Amino acid sequence: MTDFKAGEDFISTLRARRSVYHLGKADVKDEEIESYLHQIFSSVPSSFNARAQRILLLLGNENLLFWRDLVPGAMKERYENHPEAVDAWTKRRGLCDSFSKGNGTVLFFSDSKVGSGLKETFTEYEPAIDRFLAQEVGMAEYAMWLGLSKIGMGASLQHFLGLEVAVRAAYNVNPDWVLDAQMPFGSIEKAPAAKDTVRAPEHFRVIK
Repeated sequence: MTDFKAGEDFISTLRARRSVYHLGKADVKDEEIESYLHQIFSSVPSSFNARAQRILLLLGNENLLFWRDLVPGAMKERYENHPEAVDAWTKRRGLCDSFSKGNGTVLFFSDSKVGSGLKETFTEYEPAIDRFLAQEVGMAEYAMWLGLSKIGMGASLQHFLGLEVAVRAAYNVNPDWVLDAQMPFGSIEKAPAAKDTVRAPEHFRVIK
């Protein structure tokens, strides 16, 4: 039986998810977060059921060190070589400081070796495999973001570039893993501004 009331609850969950940049530490055990996010991750679909998504979950002091030391250190030279980007660097440092105060960070990767194997096995789809894998990691990102929002925690999806070498060295990450995004999360210390959800008519077409 179709239940649109349940659908309304789902839409409310979707709309409650926002980009939260001002984080603190929620009163929750690391083990609870780990179990919860692992269950979400295990439920996300993948192309050809190949499971190319990879996750590195940083909690506690590791989250602090990531945003206080690793990210600024990896990005410093990049910005120093571009004086015109000093304002952007200042903003990024502010974000790093806020994210370091949260409960943790999810690092999202794609395993390029899995992608190469799929291209060899499913030659018909070879031109589209990279797009399929991008959709796959996108689903994992969105599912975890929704999941964190559902339990009252704030998060945002970040794309700090130039972190691959530092991340591999710090956490002994497989060289086949490609870093896609970072998701810092924690308690919501400052709620985001209201968001306009209205879309232009051409964004959603119906043909009957």
